[in-house]
This record gives sequence, C-alpha cells and structure tokens, in this order.
Amino acid sequence: MAESQKASEIRERARAWRDIMLQMTATIMIPLTIAGMGLYYTRWQQNVNDLKTMIDLVSDNKPERQKYGIAMFEYLLKNDKVPVEFVAAQLDYANNASDPQLLPAMERALTKAAQSNANVQAVFKEAVERLPSRVFVNVLNEQQRACFSKLLTGLKDNDGAAITVPSIAMAKWDGKVNEIRAMNDHDVPKAEAIAEWLRNIGFDIQVVNLTKIWDGARKVRPNTFEIWFGDKDLPPICTGKDVTLASPPPSN
Repeated sequence: MAESQKASEIRERARAWRDIMLQMTATIMIPLTIAGMGLYYTRWQQNVNDLKTMIDLVSDNKPERQKYGIAMFEYLLKNDKVPVEFVAAQLDYANNASDPQLLPAMERALTKAAQSNANVQAVFKEAVERLPSRVFVNVLNEQQRACFSKLLTGLKDNDGAAITVPSIAMAKWDGKVNEIRAMNDHDVPKAEAIAEWLRNIGFDIQVVNLTKIWDGARKVRPNTFEIWFGDKDLPPICTGKDVTLASPPPSN
C-alpha cells in the first residue's frame, strides 16, 4: 500500500514538472515567435523600401542619382533581394528609356552581380527573355538602310512588339550573304524563327551561331541578335513589289 502511494506521488510530481516545463516553454516561445515575426516583417519592409529607393534613383533624370541607383541595383542583386519580376520591369523600363546608356549600365550591373552570385545569371536570363528580341542591324549602303526602315514602318501594322531594333548602322564587311547572328546557343532557335519570318518577306538570310566563332559572344546579353546585310539583291518589299507581311515570331 505504501509503495502504491509512493508511486502515485512520483507520477504526480512528474506530471507537475511536465506542466511547469510546458508553461515555461510557452512563456519563452510566445515572445520569441512574436519577435521572429517582427524581425521578418522588418526585413521584408526594409527590402520593399530598398527596392523602392532603387527604382526611384534609376528612374531619376539626374545622371548622378541614376549612377547610385544602378550601384544599389547591383548590391541588391548580389544579395538575392531583387525578384525576377523587378529585374524584368527595370530592364523593360531601361529598354524604352530616352537615355540610351541606361540599359547597358543596368546590364553591366547584372553581369557584375552574376560574377559573385550564381543565382543572378538565371534571373538575368529569365528577365531578358521576357523582353522583345533585340536586333542590331548593319547595312552596307543607304539603300539597304532605307529598305530595313521601310520594313520597320510596315511592322507597325503587325505584331512589331516582339522585336526591337536599337540601331541601323553602316558597316563594311566582305560577306556575300545576309546573316542573322545569335550570341548564345539557346538563342539559335529564336534566330531561326526571325530568319524564317524575314524569308517570308523576301530576305534571303542565313543563321550564324557566333558562339562557335567568337568567344566574346557569350558575354552579350541573351535575346540579342545582329543582322548583317551582304551583297545581295534587295527583297521585293523594297523594290516596289507587293508583299504581305507576316507577324514576327513571339519573343519567348
């Protein structure tokens, strides 16, 4: 009987200790949880404020403030604080900005950030693939320049948003054929799609993968292409013949 009473007392003490430990744990965890939530919210709010500050600086008209904004953009990228949606939005803004130096500056910031943070490269690739394909055009003479300008004018009535042409420049080379040059292996299918669209309006053009020829091509922003006019006859659209323009291929 005494042993049974003693065992009962031991169980009661053990139960009491468990209750005390649970109360102590709850007492400790509740403020820790609140503190953790507060810290998370504070950091989240700080990230939002940092992004807002960066956007305000980058979009400022003053070059010195833009410079600070781009530096902040690079810093935030290195620390995984810029979601791909923000990167895409900033590149899209820079792509359409009146300042032609803004987009290259932001691309340099992305490239530098990618050197110290491997995640940035994947974010960069995904972001630029959401932009229109960037096509730099090189011509041999004014007739070819006028020809491509006429083509771009015609595109306004079609889906021209899939392609943007930053410049049509005069450049001499000894090529006999027209070329569209891809700068990255994964951009070759898109170059083929653009080439096919050009062929449909009379351009005789070949696709060239520069990564097989020029090491520097891998440093060029993805979704970037070059068109080089060779010594070929102008397409029908530039010689007065009626040609129905097909829509360009999708940008993705």
